[in-house]
Amino acid sequence: MRLTGLLVFSSLASSLVPPATTRTQRPLRAAPTEPATNTESPAAGAREIVLISGFESFNCALYEKCAQSVAADVKVSVFSDRDVQSRKEEVAAALDRADAFVGSLLFDYDDVEWLVPRVQNVKGPRLVFECATELMEFNRVGGFEMKGGGGPPPAVKALLSKFGSGREEDKLQGYLKMLKIGPQLLKFIPNDTAQDLRSWLELYRFWNEGGEENVGNMLRVLAARHVTPSATRVEAPTVVETPPVGCLHPLAPGRYFLSPREYLDWRLSADAAAAATAAGAELAPAEAPRVAVLLFRKHVITKQPYVWELITQMEAEGLLPVPIFINGVEAHTIVRDVLTSVKEEAAARESSYRPEDAASVDAIVNTIGFPLVGGPAGSMEAGRGVAEGLLGSMDVPYYVAAPLLLQDMASWRQSGVTGLQSVVLYALPELDGAVDAVVLGAIEGDDIVLEQERVTKLCHRLVSRV
Repeated sequence: MRLTGLLVFSSLASSLVPPATTRTQRPLRAAPTEPATNTESPAAGAREIVLISGFESFNCALYEKCAQSVAADVKVSVFSDRDVQSRKEEVAAALDRADAFVGSLLFDYDDVEWLVPRVQNVKGPRLVFECATELMEFNRVGGFEMKGGGGPPPAVKALLSKFGSGREEDKLQGYLKMLKIGPQLLKFIPNDTAQDLRSWLELYRFWNEGGEENVGNMLRVLAARHVTPSATRVEAPTVVETPPVGCLHPLAPGRYFLSPREYLDWRLSADAAAAATAAGAELAPAEAPRVAVLLFRKHVITKQPYVWELITQMEAEGLLPVPIFINGVEAHTIVRDVLTSVKEEAAARESSYRPEDAASVDAIVNTIGFPLVGGPAGSMEAGRGVAEGLLGSMDVPYYVAAPLLLQDMASWRQSGVTGLQSVVLYALPELDGAVDAVVLGAIEGDDIVLEQERVTKLCHRLVSRV
């Protein structure tokens, strides 16, 4: 059954980027001279889960580590999207053996075209998270599947309709609420398909929350429930939660501030100054230009070093960053609800604006790319109108400055920004009113690496405009 309404919004591909019909060219790294140990065939009688990571291939090392925690009779083979092109035979053989499939952020035309006939033949559960629409329809757990257009049972449809604010541009936010509360409510619906949907939501929530413990739990529950199931249903352990939205700073390790106001109260306090002195770090003065920096939540959870490096260098360049991480790519709710400027008139603010949580800023830097309204409305005229209204009301410079997540340093230097990256980083944000786009770095090995000179350039441009 294809889930209508909220569930369709789990596919970022359906609304943020084209389906896999537009080719993107990206150089491939050479395959390793020796196959990775995780690609060896499983022992006789063992089951196999195949995991392919796309837009976040820099997390493959984390997924490899999580794979080691699964039961001994279930092997987890981890691949990146690069392997789909450079190690086709190994990936094809693994998919042919697979008892379950997990795929995330797979958009590249060639990859998707090659994967479609193979993923649809995986005989067990298929968890396809935030991929091109051609792959999303292969989601399946037990009697629940997204293919076919039949929709969920009536009771489940009624449940899904209860989430969200009713605004087109907020539907993804409503979906994320459903992801948290839905499994608890579905527990009371005596329908096998509803229980299979509950299982899919629980597994997706582990993945969406991210981090080693959550991903490990997802793989273990997937294996115990659906790959080597027993007569007794295995209950999912408690999810390790990170706030869906929050602020952070390198001088407050492990702490997430729940609003920009709470963050600024700390950042301008004696505690922050003392922490900087103890660490030998520079802090911009209190009167420095304040810049909201929008960040991928998942990059924060997985502790990508570039996040902390960017904040540190902005401080050293004389800017006071207000770093805010968001779930997914729905940045407009942050701008609308908890950011303002000295130029914004009170009458222009939306009813959802929360002055007790808000901070006034002099500029906005989006390190995510995509439209400001990044969910289902982002590719629609209505979504662009929302973004233009919010940014126009604040009347501050809006920059898109991000590392390239689909290109490595060598290809960037040789070919510039190519394919899908140029759409995400330039074309879509420009429609919202971005005044500039700055590439901050690219992939190096399996790490996201910043070019210091590019961060300096961004900071100088910000200083010159505010």
